[in-house]
Amino acid sequence: MTYFAPDTPAWEALDVGHSQGGAWLLSGRVATFYDGLRWPGWREEAAALDCSQGTAVYPFLWSEEARADLPATTRRPVPMREVLALSRDFARRTGAVDPGFLGEV
Repeated sequence: MTYFAPDTPAWEALDVGHSQGGAWLLSGRVATFYDGLRWPGWREEAAALDCSQGTAVYPFLWSEEARADLPATTRRPVPMREVLALSRDFARRTGAVDPGFLGEV
């Protein structure tokens, strides 16, 4: 399994298969995985999204500005296609492995 890390502009391997990843998601340890990347009110913002949307965050989560004051970032719902296209663009610009079809969904 791979994912676009919100704290680095790169796709990262999790070094687990799908069954291990699914078990981890159900284990309750997701919160610690994302420590420092959630702002007050994130649950309510996420709950308001429909299944075709993601959240655009600016400055980007990997930036010094966002790390210094995460609650002050600007966030808005956008089509998930836009989130994935931006991730793909960052991966290409940084020389990371192209995520393939994930950037075209």
